Order: sequence, then C-alpha cells, then structure tokens
Amino acid sequence: MLTRRVRSRPSWRDLWNGVSPSTGLQKESMDLNLNTILGAVSMALLAMMSLIVGVLIGLYAKPSRRVNAIIMAFGTGALIQALSLELAYEGAERLVQHAGLGGFSSWTWVAAGFIVGGSMYYLGNQVLERRGAALRHPAMAKLFLLNKKRKESAAILTRLSKIELVRSLPPEEMEDILVCVQPVQVKKGEVVFRRGDKGDALYFIDDGRIDILTPNGDTGGGVVPLAQLGPGQSFGEMALLAREPRLASAIASADSSLLKIDKEHFDELLDRSPRLRRAVEGLNSQRLLQNVEATRGKMEADVWQKAAVANIHRLTKGEEESMMKTQAAAGVPLAIFFGALLDGIPESVVIGSSFVTFESFRFTFLAAVFLSNLPEAIASAVGMKRAGFSQIRIFSLWGSLVVAGGVAAAFGNIVLADAPPTVLTLVGAVAGGGILAMVSSVMMPEAYEDGGPSVGLATIAGFLFAFLFMFL
Repeated sequence: MLTRRVRSRPSWRDLWNGVSPSTGLQKESMDLNLNTILGAVSMALLAMMSLIVGVLIGLYAKPSRRVNAIIMAFGTGALIQALSLELAYEGAERLVQHAGLGGFSSWTWVAAGFIVGGSMYYLGNQVLERRGAALRHPAMAKLFLLNKKRKESAAILTRLSKIELVRSLPPEEMEDILVCVQPVQVKKGEVVFRRGDKGDALYFIDDGRIDILTPNGDTGGGVVPLAQLGPGQSFGEMALLAREPRLASAIASADSSLLKIDKEHFDELLDRSPRLRRAVEGLNSQRLLQNVEATRGKMEADVWQKAAVANIHRLTKGEEESMMKTQAAAGVPLAIFFGALLDGIPESVVIGSSFVTFESFRFTFLAAVFLSNLPEAIASAVGMKRAGFSQIRIFSLWGSLVVAGGVAAAFGNIVLADAPPTVLTLVGAVAGGGILAMVSSVMMPEAYEDGGPSVGLATIAGFLFAFLFMFL
C-alpha cells in the first residue's frame, strides 16, 4: 500500500509560519523538504523524458505504425494496471485504514474522483480540440479533420441537393464528386461559354439565371432563346457526352452562382457511376423532347443531403496534409500545448504526491507513464512534421511539456505533503479519471487502428509487466 511520510519535524506550513522550535531543526526540515521536492521533480522529469526520446525516434528513426501501435498498447496495459491498483485500490484502502471509512464509502470517494477527472478531461479536450489540439494525436487528428471536412462539405452538398441531376446519384457516391466541384461566380450579361466552344465542363446552377441561346437560322441574325435555367438545373453536359463543340451559348441573365465539374472529372464520374450516365442521358432525351419535368421518385433534397454528409468517411492523403498545414498555420501550436498539458499534468501530480524517498518510491506508475508517453510522442512528432511544424517548434513544444511536468510534480508534492487521506485519495482519483479518459479515447483507438487485433496481446503484456513491479 502507498504510505505517506509521518513527520517528526515541522511541516512546510509550520516552517512558513515560523513555528519551528529551533533554528537548527528549521534548517534541517527545510533541507529535507527541499530534497523531497527535488526528488519528486526528478521522478516526474524521468517519466516525461520519454516524450523527448519519442520525438527523436519519430523524427529520425521513423518506426512503422504497427511497431508504434504495439508499444502504445503495451504502455496502455501498464497504465491500466497502475490506475486500478496504485490509484483506485490503494486509494480506497488508505481511506479504510487511515480515515476509518467503510468499504462502500471508500469506493464512493474513489468513484467520485474518477468521474470528476474523466468529465474534466472530456470537457477540456472538447474545447481544445475545436481549436486544433486534436493534431497532437494522429487518431484524434484524423477524426477532427474528417469532421471538419464533413462540416465544410455540408454547405456544398446543400447546394448540390437542389439539383435534380445530382440527386439521381446515391448519396454514398457524393464523396468522390465533392473533390471535383468548383464554385464559379458570374455577373449578369457574362458569357459562360459560346456556341462552337469546346465542351470542357458541366455546370450546375446554385443561384441566379442562365439563358441558353442559339443563332436564329431563319433570319440569319440574332439569337433564339432555347431555355432559361434556374436554381437546381444543370447545363453543358450535352457537349461532354457527344464530345462535340457547344451547340448553344450560355449567358447569365442575372448574377449567378454556379458549380462546375470539368471534363476530366466528369468522364471519370461517368465511368465510375453507370447511374449518373443514365441520368445525364435521360436528361438530354427530355430536353430534346422539350420535356423538362422532374424525374419521379427522386430522394427529397434535405434527406439526400444528410445521407451524403453521413457517407463522407475518409480523407485522401493530399486532403489530410493540406488541412493539417492549414490548421498549423492558424495558431494551433498553443492549443496543442494545452492539450498535451491536459494529457500529462495529472500523471506528474500523481508522481509528485506519492514521492517520499527514493527508497520507498514504487516505480510502477512511473514506468507506465514512461512507456505510454513514448509512442504518443513518436506518433505526434510524425504528425506534426507532416503538418509543417519545424523541428525546433516540435522540440520546443515537448520540451516545455517536460518542464511543466516537473513543475506539476513539485506542486503536487508541496500541496499534498501533509494532506489528509481523503484529500490525497480524491486528488489521485481525479487524476486517475483524467488519465483513464485519455487512455480510452486516444491511446486504445489509435493502437488498434494501426496495430489491429494483436494489440490486445501487447496490452496484456504491459499489464502483467506493471503488475510484476508490485512484487519487486
């Protein structure tokens, strides 16, 4: 069981108030307190130094994602063991033995602390993620960027959902089409294309009016309006299908917002989607017959849009790197730093509060923190480099976190040096709840994503390795 030091000397509060019985004892006690604080700081720095080691490995050794996942799973198992035994069980046992509480009351204190700590981590992480702190973990970064892509795509899909031709497509096919869509603004009287031009694009009308005109063959001069198209309609596809020059001109009769898909992408979409080809050919047949009735059975626009957004489930490598660089240029490093603090400070506080002497200090939790920090730093360094962070910035960020960990350990040792068992247990439980929330929401998903089912065995190995320290 974790034990706290029993002082036969004045506490730091006594020293602050000047109640020591003698100057010699006061000096001796101050030296002992300082040595204890420095010892706590050194233990926290030792645990946090794996962040620097991980950054070095990530930037220069570049281990495979699978290897990093196995290390992360091993560290996860070690952390789970340390949390369950050293924080939860021993914290409750401390209350039973030193505070005179019953078993259920002790469990209630520990449970309350874990719930509070987990909730604080969840809320803090939500706030920081919205500001870009998700980039500190590859798995969180992918989810953050995917959600950002969905949010940005929703606006375009809302506009596309008004277009009958597009709604002929299944929503699950829209992810491929989104990357091909280019917004175009045209002023009233501006020519979109002229008769005889090469068919190089298909256009959708989001807002405004477009006149389709052809020369007057009877009089030899002037133009004849073929159609006036409005929001939700498309034009320009006939020349693309026939691979012939434009048969008519398209001119904006009002300021208009268009969505454009160029020929190369259009051909790819037709090859990939027979349903789109049938819809386009059907639309042309309707126009040739001067029948522009809406095709029956089309999915409602709002339902189609929601389904299309829900089916955006991946990022291309180019999209991911571009979005990461955009985030990195938008003041994200500060959010990443505070996010990393949210991950690491609870661990350092626990290390500081539990340190008495080197002889009595148990290294189980320290080893678990060291092992869990290592793969986190490896993966984060790789991700941050892809986002455009310089090596100096990466080392500065993680180096600052190591220093902050040392400060947190000193704070934990000073404040909790003479804390009553209930406070000591509650603080440890709150820290444990935050750590467990981080493990379950970040480390475990990331390890499984990169390592597959084999990470289960690595997690068991880490748990048993940390458990072994209990008997050494």
